[in-house]
Formats: sequence, C-alpha cells, structure tokens
Amino acid sequence: MLCLCVLQPVAAQEQPLQADGIQHSRWTIGAALGHGRRDNPFVASDDMRLNAIVDLAWYGERWFFDNGDIGFMFEETARFSANALITFDNERNYFSYLSNGSSGLDIFSLRQIAEDKGLSFPGIAGGEAPDLGSLSTEQLEELVFEDLNTSLPKRRFAVNSGLEMLYISAWGDLQAQLLTDVSGTHHGQSAWFSWSYPWITPTSEFSLTFGAEWKSSDLVDYYYGVRPYERIDGRPGYSGKAGVNGVVRVSASRALSERWRLVGVVEREYLSNAIRRSPIIERGSVNTAFLGLYYQFK
Repeated sequence: MLCLCVLQPVAAQEQPLQADGIQHSRWTIGAALGHGRRDNPFVASDDMRLNAIVDLAWYGERWFFDNGDIGFMFEETARFSANALITFDNERNYFSYLSNGSSGLDIFSLRQIAEDKGLSFPGIAGGEAPDLGSLSTEQLEELVFEDLNTSLPKRRFAVNSGLEMLYISAWGDLQAQLLTDVSGTHHGQSAWFSWSYPWITPTSEFSLTFGAEWKSSDLVDYYYGVRPYERIDGRPGYSGKAGVNGVVRVSASRALSERWRLVGVVEREYLSNAIRRSPIIERGSVNTAFLGLYYQFK
C-alpha cells in the first residue's frame, strides 16, 4: 500500500522519454527507511510497524510488474489507460499480527464470563474460590476455557484478478478497479474507486486522495466472519455482509538530491458496518502513517 501511495509517484515522474518520444521499458528499484505504523483492527492483535519499504517495479510496452501486482496494458492514450491486473488481498496481512492462543476477549469480559459460570464461588467439594480480580488475562482464559483452543481464526491469502482503469485530467486523477478471487480462497469480489488531486512543483509532489472500496459478502465473511466451530463464550458466530470502506489519504515527497527523497503518507480507512459489527473487530477505522527517506537505486 505504501509503495503505491508514496514511492510509485516518485518513480513515475522519472520515467525517461527517448528521442523518438516513446517511453521505453525500465526498472525502478528503490527503498525507503523510516518510521511508520498501521493499525490492526482485530482484537488481541499488534499494530504493524513500518520501518522499511522496498519499491520494485518494471514497465514494458504492455506488461508491467509493480510491487507485487502483475498487469497487462491493453489500452493507452495520453490521459487514459486500461489494464488487466493480478494482485493479492491485503486483509490477510492483519492475521500475521494476531496474538496466537488468545481468545481476543478483554479482561473485563473474561471476569464476567467466569462469574456467570460460577467460577468465583467455592465448588461442591469445598476449597477456596479464586480471586478473579487478581488473575491475569492468560490465567482467566485458562480458568474459563480450560483446555479449549481459543485462538482467533487464521485465514489464507487470496489472489485477485480483474480490470483497472486510470484517467488523468486537470481536475484530478481517477482510478477504478474491479477484482474477483481467482484462487478459490473466498470466491468474493471487490471494487475500488478513487479521486486524487496532485500538487506538483519542481522538487515536491503532494497528493490528496478520496477513495471507496466495496467488498462482497463472501470476502467479508471469509476474513471477518466467525464460523460455528470458532465460537466461544464472548465470541459469537458472525456471517459477514457486503459493505463499503472509505479512505482519505495525504501523501507527499520532496527531492533532496538526484536519488534521495523525503516521503510521507497519512491515511485513514473507515471500515464498513459489516466489518465493524464482527466480534473479532475492535476498531472502526484503520490509521496509517509513515515518514522516511527514499533512495532510488535505478
């Protein structure tokens, strides 16, 4: 995501035109080092640290590779291009930062479940009742769920394919994508539409973006739903529905030398109601911020 928001515009500005006026194939290889963070909306999860970003792209006359995306440009004019695209679902990245073995329930919910089960009172055989207020989250999970596996569910990567259209004008740049799962992971679809307005100077570029992404019910249910066998006390079952996420983003880059640039991005993604209602989601939005130095090798 950061490569697309910050690094790709830098590379795009530097694509050379030969004497014949045709833009020929070339590699773009760069890296950004800095400090950044992306929220993880899942319960019992860690936020994502963003300290190093690699920028790797190659553009031919028709085919291109851009930071993991593979595409074929079948229509191109001075202002418009239409591409066939293969890419990955970014929802899977959240699951790499889940706290494995955790139920995802906060300590107050665990205490309430323990009280509802009568675990704070002496048993029939007598004995001292546990002091729920003194137990940690891990101890409460062991008490409430005993040997039950309470870890949050894991999900697989999905490969998407579809169409992308780009249009550049004096009043802003438009991007649209329509993608479907071709890997058989969730059999869902997504659609993205955004408007961006760049401010370009001889040494700097700033960009403001508003976007919306529709996710189908199959996609939302796969990544944010709770299967019947994943239900535990305090984590009910959930079937995801289709919904629309909103995105606001500001990105910037400033040339420091021929190869060095200062780059940054701030973004907020507003999750749809279908995602926010999931019992494994605890945040209604995802914030991303990064500031660093970018060096272009080629």
